Amino acid sequence: MNIDLVFSEWVVQFYFLSDLAEFFGGRIFSGTLVLSLGIYFYKIKQFKTFLFICIATGLGDFFGNILKDFFAQPRPCYNYFQNFPMIEKCGPELTGLPSNHALNFFLFSTLVHLFLKNPFVTSIFFGFSLLVSLSRVLLVKHLLSQVIIGSLIGIVLAKIFYEAYMKWKKS
Repeated sequence: MNIDLVFSEWVVQFYFLSDLAEFFGGRIFSGTLVLSLGIYFYKIKQFKTFLFICIATGLGDFFGNILKDFFAQPRPCYNYFQNFPMIEKCGPELTGLPSNHALNFFLFSTLVHLFLKNPFVTSIFFGFSLLVSLSRVLLVKHLLSQVIIGSLIGIVLAKIFYEAYMKWKKS
């Protein structure tokens, strides 16, 4: 049994939510979150930390794209197109492992958590990370495993970037 395919076939019954899923995975939503957090970091006089989080997320995105080329695992909308007739187009990207949306959102959220240690803000960002990640499965852009792997890579990279930042700050 292919758990990825079973989960994807189950989740597409909610395809009527695809516009909402597109919103959560889109630039306007991401930009609004980043801008809001930037203002918050500016107000608490930690704007340099915010810039570091943004740069680290950009590096994570770059690393995710390298991994996509390395693994070359197709997106489900290409591999299982016959299972998802509602998909009109898959998009220009052929590969899906890891999900960069999941990687980037979880990297960003983990760094926010490590730097702020604010349970309320952390809960909001991890909640949105989960929504964005699941939106990728709903839109048949990624398999559940691609999203989970992307999320885990994002968390690990965040921890590595955080440790490097703290060592640099001490020196």
